[in-house]
Amino acid sequence: MSSQQITRHGFLDNLRNVNAKLLTSVLINLAILFLARLSIVLAFALNVFQTQSFLQQFNLFFLGFRFDLKIIAFFYAPVLTIALLCLASNKAFSAFLKLFKFYNALAIFTIFIFAIINFFYFKTYDKCIDAFFFAAGNEDPKAVFLTIIQDYPVITGLIGIVIGLIAISFAYKKLISFLYKHLICPKRPLSVVTLIILVIFATIGFARGTLFSTFPLRQMHAQVSDKQVINYAIPNGVIAFYWAYNWNKNSISIPVVLLPQIKADFDNLGIKTSDKDFKTLVEPLKITTATNEFLVTHKPNIIFNVMESMSYHMLTYDNVAEGRDLYGSLRQHVKEDFFFENFISEGNGTSDTLTRLFVSSPDLNLSTSAYTKKNYIFNIVKIMKQAGYKTIFVTASTASWRNYNNFLVDLGFDEIIERSQVERNYPNFTSGAWGVDDEFLFKQTFKTLQEDISDKPLFIMTLSITNHPPFRVPQGDKLEPLNIPEDIVERFPYKDTKVLFETFRYANDQLGKFISKIKASPRFKDNTVIAATGDHNLRGIGYSQYPKELYLGFQVPFYLYLPKAYIENNKIDYDKYRTGSQKDILRTILEKTQSNFSFYSLGCDLLSNKTCTFPYAYNSQLGLEQGKDYVCKLDGQDNAYHISQNHVLYVEEKSFKGDCKKLNAFKQLQQDLYHYQALQK
Repeated sequence: MSSQQITRHGFLDNLRNVNAKLLTSVLINLAILFLARLSIVLAFALNVFQTQSFLQQFNLFFLGFRFDLKIIAFFYAPVLTIALLCLASNKAFSAFLKLFKFYNALAIFTIFIFAIINFFYFKTYDKCIDAFFFAAGNEDPKAVFLTIIQDYPVITGLIGIVIGLIAISFAYKKLISFLYKHLICPKRPLSVVTLIILVIFATIGFARGTLFSTFPLRQMHAQVSDKQVINYAIPNGVIAFYWAYNWNKNSISIPVVLLPQIKADFDNLGIKTSDKDFKTLVEPLKITTATNEFLVTHKPNIIFNVMESMSYHMLTYDNVAEGRDLYGSLRQHVKEDFFFENFISEGNGTSDTLTRLFVSSPDLNLSTSAYTKKNYIFNIVKIMKQAGYKTIFVTASTASWRNYNNFLVDLGFDEIIERSQVERNYPNFTSGAWGVDDEFLFKQTFKTLQEDISDKPLFIMTLSITNHPPFRVPQGDKLEPLNIPEDIVERFPYKDTKVLFETFRYANDQLGKFISKIKASPRFKDNTVIAATGDHNLRGIGYSQYPKELYLGFQVPFYLYLPKAYIENNKIDYDKYRTGSQKDILRTILEKTQSNFSFYSLGCDLLSNKTCTFPYAYNSQLGLEQGKDYVCKLDGQDNAYHISQNHVLYVEEKSFKGDCKKLNAFKQLQQDLYHYQALQK
C-alpha cells in the first residue's frame, strides 16, 4: 500500500471517528434535553398541556427541539472546527481525541446539570430560569445553603445525578460503538468534500435555529401558546440561563431616559403634563391630603409590617371547624379592622417588593447598585421625614443582607435595628436560617416604641423572616397542631406541608399578638396605626397547573388598624373585596393621618371612593384596572382573562385580547421615572 493510500485511509478513518463521536454526542444531548422538557410538562404543566390543540402540543416539542439543536451546535461547533483541521494528520487527530474526550464530558455534564437546575427552578417559581436566578448571589450564602438542604432532595438528588451520569456514560459507549460500526462514510473525494460542507452548513443552521430566515431563532420566538407555562417549557436549561444572564447584565446598566419619553408615557395614560422640567413633568403625581384639624394635633405613630410570604392563597385554606386555624391571634383583628383580600404584591421577591415600596423602583438589585443615593421622589423614608416622623427600620435578618445596611442609610432611615441587636436584647431568642423568629422581632419593635424619647411620632418599618424556607415551627409555639388533608398536602411541593402551614400560622399569630399588645396599651392604642402586608405570595404552590388562579398567585392581604378617633375624624369608604396593590399602602395611610400634606405617589386611597389617577391593582407581571372584569398579563401581548369569581379572584382559562394599554403604559412610566432619576447627579 502506498504512503498516499495510507494517508487517505487515515483521513477517512478519522472522518468516520469524528462523525460517530459528534453524532453520538448530539443524540445523547438531545435525549437529555427532551426528557428534561417532558419531565417539566408532566410535573408542572400537564393539565394545561392537555387543553392545548395538537398543533400547539407538537410546536412545544418541535420548537424546543430547535432550541436544543441550537445549544448543542454552539457547544460542538468549536470542536468540529478543530476536528476538520486535524483530519489529515494522525498525530494532530490523536491530540484532538484527547481534547474531545474531556470537552465532551464537560459539555454533556453542563447540559445535564442545567436541565436539573431548570427543573427545580420551575418547581419553585413556576417558570424556567430567569434573571431572578442571579439575585441569589446577593443572599446570605449560609442561609441559602440551609434552605437548599431543607427544601430540596439534596442527598437523593446527588445520588440521582450520579446514577444519571453512569446511565449516560453507558448509553454513550453503546451508541458510539454501534454508530462507528454501522455509520457509512463516503470514500470518493468529491463525496467527502460534499459531506464536510453539509456538516458545516448544518451546524451553522442549527446554531442559528434556521437556514433561510433573516433572523436567527431567539427568545422572542419561544411562544406557541397564550398559556405562559407552555412557553416556559420551551427553552432548555442552558439557553434559559443564557437569556437570564443577558437580561441580568443589561439590567445593571440604566438606560438613558429623557423627559419627552416620560411625557409620552403620561400621554399614553391620558394624562396631560409638560416636559419643561422634571418638577413640572411629575406634577400629576403630586398628592395633597385634605385639611383636617384633628390630624394637625394628632399625628400617630405608624408601624408598617412587611411579613415574609404572607400569602392570601394560604389563608383560603383556613377552616376552624376542620382544625385549620391559620390566622391565630390575627383573626380578631382581621374582623375588627380593615382587611383587603383581593390585594396583590407589587414585586415577586422580598428585595423586589421592598425596593418598590421604598422608592417605586422596578430594580430588585437597587440595594447593591450604584444608584442607592439618588433623590427619588417616591422615597417613603424621605416622605415620612418631611411629615415630621422619626424613621426606624427593624429587621429580623442581618442588615448586611443585599447591602441593606448601606441602602437603608442612603434612603434616610434614622435608625436601623437588626438581628444582632435583637439577640443582645433577648438572650432567649430563637432563630432560623435567615434570622430571629417573629416573636422577638415584634418584642423588639414594641420595645423600640416604648423606649423612644424623641419629640417626634415614629414611623417604624419591620421585616419578618420566620415564614421563609426552610420552614420550621419555632420553639415555644404552643398552638394546636393543624389538620391538613391529603388533597391539600398534594398541592404543595415541600417535604412537610404540615410544618409549612404551622409556620405560616405562627407568623400570623405573632403579628396578631403584637397588634393585641398595641391595642391593650393605654399609651399606644389611640395613637398608633398598624399596617401589614406580605412581601410576596408563597413560593412553589404550582400555579402553572391551575390557570384559573392567575391573580390568586400574586395575592397577599393588606391589614390596616386605625384607632377609633382616626376613623371618626375621617370619611371612610371600606370594601374588603376592593382590588389594590402595595403602591396604594402609603397613600391610604397618609390620607387618614396627615393634614394638608403634599407628597408624590402612584397609589390610591383604598378607604375612599374618590377618583384615582392610577386605579390599578398592579404587579410587575399582571394588573387589574378598577371597573374592568378581566386581568391583564403584562407580557406585551395584551393577553387578558375574564374574572369568573369575585370574592376570591379566579379567572377563566381562555385568554382574549383585552385593553391592557394603560396598564402597560403605567408599567413603562414607572420604569422610565426610575431610570431618569437614577441617572441624575
